Amino acid sequence: MSGSSNSLATRLRQVRLARRADTAPRKAATWDLVKVAFLVPGLSIIAIVVVLGVVRLLAGDGLSGIMSATAAGWLAVNQVPVTISGVTLGVLPLLPTLLVCAGTVKVIAEGASTARELPDLVGIVGAAIGGSVLVTALSLAVVADGAAVSAVGQPDPLSAFGYTILIQGAAVLVGIAIPSLRPILDEFAVPATERVGARGGVIAFGVLVAGGALLVFGSIVMHWGSVSRMIADGNTFDGYLGLTGLSILYLPNLVVGAAAVTTGTTAQLGDTVLDAFDVSRGAVPPLPVVSALPETGLGGLGVLLFIVPLAAGVLLGWYCRSTDPIRHLRAVAIGAAVAAALVVVASWVSGGRLGELGRTGVNTATAGVFTFAWLMLAGALVVGVMWAAGGGITRARNGEDDLDSWLDDVATHDDESADDESADDEDANDEDSDDETETDSPSEVETEAEVETDDPEITDELELDPVSDPEPDRRD
Repeated sequence: MSGSSNSLATRLRQVRLARRADTAPRKAATWDLVKVAFLVPGLSIIAIVVVLGVVRLLAGDGLSGIMSATAAGWLAVNQVPVTISGVTLGVLPLLPTLLVCAGTVKVIAEGASTARELPDLVGIVGAAIGGSVLVTALSLAVVADGAAVSAVGQPDPLSAFGYTILIQGAAVLVGIAIPSLRPILDEFAVPATERVGARGGVIAFGVLVAGGALLVFGSIVMHWGSVSRMIADGNTFDGYLGLTGLSILYLPNLVVGAAAVTTGTTAQLGDTVLDAFDVSRGAVPPLPVVSALPETGLGGLGVLLFIVPLAAGVLLGWYCRSTDPIRHLRAVAIGAAVAAALVVVASWVSGGRLGELGRTGVNTATAGVFTFAWLMLAGALVVGVMWAAGGGITRARNGEDDLDSWLDDVATHDDESADDESADDEDANDEDSDDETETDSPSEVETEAEVETDDPEITDELELDPVSDPEPDRRD
C-alpha cells in the first residue's frame, strides 16, 4: 500500500507541475531562435547553389567559382547592387526577393504567434535580422576572397548591410504584424476609420498591380513573335533556358513599371522612354520579355490606361463607405496615402542603374503623387455620390452609425457569440460529468472510499493540492 501511495503522490505532483507549465508564458527556445535566424537564409543559399550548379554544368563551365557566384546571388536576392566584369547591375529581379521575403514572413509569423511578451518578439526580430546580416557578411567575405579569380566585384559593405536590413526588416515587420497587429491596434485604441482606410489602401495597391500585370501579359501575347525570336537567339538549350529564366525573374519588375505607367508617370528602360501616350524607342537590354514593349505610342487611346487607377479609387471609396461623409473622406485619404507609399517603395526597389544603359525604372516621386491624386479623386467622387444619394449602397445602419460604431458592434456581437458558445460548452460538460457520476460502478466508489480513509498520506496529499483544493483562508 505504501508503494501505491508514493506512486499516486508522484502523479499528483506531476499534474500540478504540468498545469503550472501550461499557465506560464512560453518563451522562445534556443532552437526556435536558430530556426528563425537561419532557416530561410539557409534554404535560399541551397536553392542558389542548385540553380547555379545546373546552369554552369549545362553550359559546360564546371563548378569552379560557384562559391563566389552563390555569395553574389544572396546579395542580389537582397537587392544589393552587384558588379560583374566591371559593369554594375543595380536593376535586380524582384521574383527571388519576393519568394525569400514570403518565406521570412511565414517563419516569423509562426514564431510570433507563440510569443506572449514583448521581449520574446524582440528576440525573434533580432534573430531574424541578425541571421540575414551574418549571411551577408559571410557572402561579402567570400566575394572578396574570390575577387582575384572571379568576374564578381566587391560591393560596398555599408550598402550591402543596409539593403539586407531594409529588405529582411520589412519582411520581419510583416510577419510580426500578422498575429500581433490587431492586439496592438486595440492596445492603442486606433479608430476603425484608420484601420479600414489602411486596408483599403492595400487593396487599391493590389488592383494597380493586377492592372499592370494584365498590361504586361497582354503585351507579351501581342508581341509574341518578337519574344520568341529573342529566345531563339540563345542557340542552345542552356541559352534558351537562361533567357527564359531571366525573363520570368524580371516579370515583377515590369509589372510594377506598368502599374506606375497607368497612373501617368514616365518609365525608362535603357534608352527607351515611354508613358501612357507615347514611346521613344532606344537601346534596351537583350532580354526576351523586353521585346514586349510597344513600338509606338497609343496616342489618344492611352487614356484607357487610366481606367486602372480610377477602378482602384472607386473600389477604395466603396470599401471605406460610411454614413458620415467626413469619416468616409478621411478613410479614403488614408487609403490613398497607403497605396501611394506602397507604389513608391515598389517602384524604388524594382528600378536602378543598368550598367552602361543608365537608369532604369520609373520616377518614384511622380508615381507616388499621381497614385495619390487618382485614388483620392475617384474615392472623393464615390463619397460625393453616396452622400448625395443619402447613403446609397451602405451598410444597413441608422443615420448615426459610422465605421467606428459598426466595427464596435461587430466586436460586441462576436464577444456575445463566444460567451454563448462557452456557456453551452460548460452546460454540456456539466451534463456529461453528471452522467459519469451517475454511472459509476459500486466497485469504483468503494476504491475511492478506501483511498480516502485507509491511506492518510494520500489524503494529506490531496488536501494539500493547490489546484484541486485551494488552501482555505487563514484567520488570526
